[in-house]
Order: sequence, then structure tokens, then C-alpha cells
Amino acid sequence: MIRQSYFAILSLLAAPSAAASGNLRGGGTDDGRRLFAFDGPCTPSDYASGVLYVSPSGNNWSSDNGWGLSESRPFRTIQHAVNSRGPCQTVYVMEGTYQNNYYGRSKDHANKVVSLNGVSDLKLLAHPDSTARPVLQFDGPGGIFGGSASVPLANIEIAGLEVVGPSADITYDEAMADRLVKRTYYAGRGIAIWAGHHIYIHDMVVHHCPASGIRVNKGDYVTVENSTVYSNTWWSSSAESAIVLAEGVSVDTSTAIKMRLVGNTVYDNVNKIPYYNPSYDWDYTPIGDEDCSSYPACESGLVEGCPWQCRYGKATQDYIIDGMGVYVTRNADTYLYGRTELADNTAYGNGINGVVFHRTDRGVVRRNTVYGNGVVPRLDRPEEGGGEDWTVPLSRGRQPYSGIVINNAEGVSLWSNKVAARYDDDYAYTTEADGGGVVALSAGGNNRVCRGLVDGSLGGYVVESSDPSACGIVEGEEETASPSPKPTASPTPAPTGRYAEISCGDRCHLIQWPYAMGGSYPPSSAVEECEADCDAGDCRAYSLQDDYRPGMGGKSFCFLYRESKQPRPAVCRDDPFNRPRCTYATSNGRFFVTAAAKAEYNVKDLNVFA
Repeated sequence: MIRQSYFAILSLLAAPSAAASGNLRGGGTDDGRRLFAFDGPCTPSDYASGVLYVSPSGNNWSSDNGWGLSESRPFRTIQHAVNSRGPCQTVYVMEGTYQNNYYGRSKDHANKVVSLNGVSDLKLLAHPDSTARPVLQFDGPGGIFGGSASVPLANIEIAGLEVVGPSADITYDEAMADRLVKRTYYAGRGIAIWAGHHIYIHDMVVHHCPASGIRVNKGDYVTVENSTVYSNTWWSSSAESAIVLAEGVSVDTSTAIKMRLVGNTVYDNVNKIPYYNPSYDWDYTPIGDEDCSSYPACESGLVEGCPWQCRYGKATQDYIIDGMGVYVTRNADTYLYGRTELADNTAYGNGINGVVFHRTDRGVVRRNTVYGNGVVPRLDRPEEGGGEDWTVPLSRGRQPYSGIVINNAEGVSLWSNKVAARYDDDYAYTTEADGGGVVALSAGGNNRVCRGLVDGSLGGYVVESSDPSACGIVEGEEETASPSPKPTASPTPAPTGRYAEISCGDRCHLIQWPYAMGGSYPPSSAVEECEADCDAGDCRAYSLQDDYRPGMGGKSFCFLYRESKQPRPAVCRDDPFNRPRCTYATSNGRFFVTAAAKAEYNVKDLNVFA
């Protein structure tokens, strides 16, 4: 998929003849993905012609007098533009800072910078000529809010803006004092859509929000992509994560990928305040299998004598086990049609894990780079210098995970991810299931671990990488101590860099590319040996797969694809892994191609959404 810069997209949108950004991604592809497109009566020209302008130097006077209709006579607030909208409305937000009403005057008010309640068919975009992002600054519930179960949003695009909360001005002592009170100043979210479909949030910067950066509940056809989300979730006591899709609700029966968190950079999102949920009864816990009603200390609100699981979400909780980077959660019971994609995200320095697929069925987790998460301390790993002030009162450490987690999810595939856990004995890849069961992936492969452990159920899908930089680790930093000491499969050296590895699933042989069968090698040296064979002759690519021949069990068979001959039929010369009858089934396959051949033949990863 070709990505364009945000401002290039807006330049196209500004021209009446250009495609609207709602259609830039198209309405679908032949690989099973449903790329973003609005679902409604509005055409691209409708959005391009129906434009309102906003600037902090403008006036909230009537558009009957021309206000809001041009750059020279803009409205002053985004909310006034939204309230003045017509059908198929585009709002261009010009440079400057936009604050909620009552800003700086209270720590417990209900004013958002923008409320989208009751809104549909709206594009809220930075002006295409902006040289700096417009800034939405809040000190209450949040920056952009909207939607409800009874009146969901529909056909909303938000792009090119910066949303900033008050977290940089909050101290740990202040936030702890508010933990049981939950005033809005300490609980604000950057963008929160509580119900809606066809929601497109992209090219945003969202930071220093006390709770989530971007959250969509009860959604369908939701895309959050190419956004930078950092330094959120510090001060809320609501167990928030940076980017969240939760409790999705299907609006149709399409089985395509409709929920997407793609291409985001997510870092420094850490829960520093223990979770508190005032709706929990004293004997209730959503974690573990303790019978909390059998502990009098729990009823008395005591720490001593009450198991830690029974104190979860209670006033006595004095530990932190929540706070993820990229997070989909609690969708299995409500999101009955459609699939979810978490792809091409970079997540580092977050509180617990970087990427989590939790109680959500049918999806793909692919090409994410996850490293250095698990900032919430483990007590058996003392923090350098004693840790920050918020770490001192913690009575127990976090769980030993800091990478990718698949939790109580069915029909999920795991492809081409790169993970480095914070510690050698943290899990880089793991699964969880109620009752001690096993989460079985639907498909997967080509995943790398540069540090950390791999759950035994995932051993066949993950191999160790000897190159820490493949997982985002920079040599010399604290996180670069050593790769995982116990690889979960026979280690295979990475290619030298002359060849790019393609995620090819279980179809790694390009049967229509002229080839020669090479040698058969032990898995530990197969990449090195096969690459040397390719370098030595007429070769543009090579692949490896289990050797099926008698007497060759346990070895990898090398195939060399000739540079001197063209693939036939011609259809296999463009994106061959995603063309019918161009590939052949393999077991434990890998495919490597030179940069020149990759470009010439448009060789892309196999799009497998099993």
C-alpha cells in the first residue's frame, strides 16, 4: 500500500477535481482487507466544496455574513465550525492553539475542545497550507469526544492535528491524591469516540493526556494510522492504554478487515497510578480464580490478609499491571463480523506490553516492531537509582511480559513481527487463556525475537535473531544487554543485507519464477549457505523450505531463482506472492530477494488473513 504524506493528501483534497481523502485508500482490495472509505451519500466533490475555516484570530459570528467561509474570515473555534456544519462538511483548522472553554479555571469540568456528538459526514483536518500542526490543548475530559450507543458517529475523518493534555504539569503526589476522586483534569483522553462507524483518524500527534491517547469504543470500520502517540496514561487511575479499540460492534456482516491500527509510533505511555474502579464490589475480581468472599480482610479493606488479585481495582491496590501501547480488547462478544489488523506499528518504552490482542477474535498481527517496553518495574529487577517516585510504593512487580501478547483470542495470525523484551527473562511473545488453556494461532511465521522468552505454544512461529538492530535496539543503550539466551527454535543467521526477506507464510516457493534446486543445509547455517549459492551464480532471489526428500529430514532445501529468465506467465511478474497460481505450498519456508528484483517485480509480503 502506497503511503502519502498527510499534507500531500490534503493538497489533493483541496482541489475540487481531486479524490477526497475518504477514498484515497480505496473501498477494498483482493487480499481481504477493507481499506478506508466512507459509507454515505457524500461524494469527494461534496467534501471539497463544502469547506469551513477556523483560526484562533477569527470570530464566531454568523456565516450569513461570510464568517467561516474563507481563510480571511474564519471562525474562531473548532466547536463553532462543527455546530455550523452543513451536509458533507470539511473543516480546515488553521495554525494556532485551541483550548477548551474554562481552560485553566477548574480541575473538574466537562468541557472538551471539540464535541462531535450527533455528527456525521465530517472531515476535521489541518489546513493544507499549514507549516505547523494546529494544537488542541485541554485540561478537562479531553480533546475530541463524541458518539454514544444510541447516537453513534458515522463517516468522520480527523487528521493532521496535535492534541496535548496537562500531564506535564501534574505531579505524582497530586495524581495519587486524586486516585479515588477521578476529577477530569487527571483523567482526560486525547481522542475518545464512544460509538461510531467509518472513523478515520490519521497523521495525528497525541501526547501528555492523563489517560488514553486515542480510543474508539463500540466501533466498526475504524482506522487509526500513521500517528505518533506518546507520554499518555500517566496519571489516570482507570488502567488506560495508549491506542485502544474496545467493545466493537459490527454494522454489517462483512468478514473483511475493518478495524485497523496501522503504522503508528507509540512510546512512553505508562500507568503510574494503580487502577481504581468504584463499581467493583469488595468480593469481586476480574482476574484469577480467588474466592474473595472468603477473606474477611478484603471486606474490611485491608491489605494484609487479602490476596492481591482481590485487591485489583480496589482502594487497596498498590501495584500496576495495566497499560499497553497498541491494544485491542473485549471485542469477542460484540464484534461478530469482520477482522482486526495490527500492523507496522512501532511500540517502545510503554508500561507493560507493546502490542496486545485481548479477548478479540479474527485478526492479524504483523510487521510490528516492539522493544524496550515493560517500564513498570519488576521487583526482582531493581531500577537504577531506585526508580522514579511512582515506583517506590509498589508492593509487587508487573507480570514478566514486555512484548506481544495474544490473550483469549481465536482466529489470529502472527506474521513478521520483531520483538525485544526489556529483560532476558521477560516474555517477548506469549499467549494467555482462561483456565490454563492454550491459544492456538490460525497461522503465522517469520517472527523474530532479539531478546526475551517465547511461549512454548509459539515456538514454531518465532526464531531468534542475532542482530539486535532488527528489533529496534541501538547498541550501547541499556536495552541491548544480550539476545535471548534460550532460542525457541534452531537459530538461523540473518541475511547480510543484500537481500530483503519477504513474509511468505506457507507459500514461499515462487513456482513460476525459473529456478534451480540448490543444496540442502542444516537450519542453523541454511540462510548463510543458500545466500552464498545465490551470490555465486545467475540468481536474483532464494528460498528455503523443509526438505521433503527421503533421508533429508530436518534439513532446509535451497531454491535459487534465475536472474537471466523472466517469470511466466506475465502476471507473476507483479506482486507474485499475492497472485493466484504463482506460489507453491511450503513448510517452514523463507524467501529472500535482492533490492533490485524486489522493486522490479513489486515483491510484497503475502497477505494472509486466515
